[in-house]
Amino acid sequence: MATEILVNDGGAPARIMNLGAANADIEAGLFVDINSAGKIIACADDAELDADSGHKKALGVLFVDAVSGAPTSIITGKGIVVNVQVTEDIPIGSELTLSGTAGKLEVTADSGQHNVVAIGLAASFVGYGSDGTADATDSWCKVLLV
Repeated sequence: MATEILVNDGGAPARIMNLGAANADIEAGLFVDINSAGKIIACADDAELDADSGHKKALGVLFVDAVSGAPTSIITGKGIVVNVQVTEDIPIGSELTLSGTAGKLEVTADSGQHNVVAIGLAASFVGYGSDGTADATDSWCKVLLV
């Protein structure tokens, strides 16, 4: 992990918890979920609101890189300021939801149909990936978890 993840919990009820072992290698700053085998995985895109699926929820944000089979450190709670990985340029104040790219966020197209998980607090920026280098695929945004 080369980009700082936890910016400020502001005294909010944030916790960094080990909720299970990683199912595969997962980069810090991604939203994560738990599968039916009890393993931590990068979140898939949220399900549109309908009678069958409801909204997709996330456990939280991965605090440090996780190695397959090893324990994970997940930031959970609301009102926490974190840097997360995003799929696109994020305007300040945007409502964000899980994207089709595992664990990353995107601007919410329709908050009535998608679960808003964060609000963008700053314009997105190019950060450093796990390999210690910055490139266009390493887009990050400072957000408030809601």
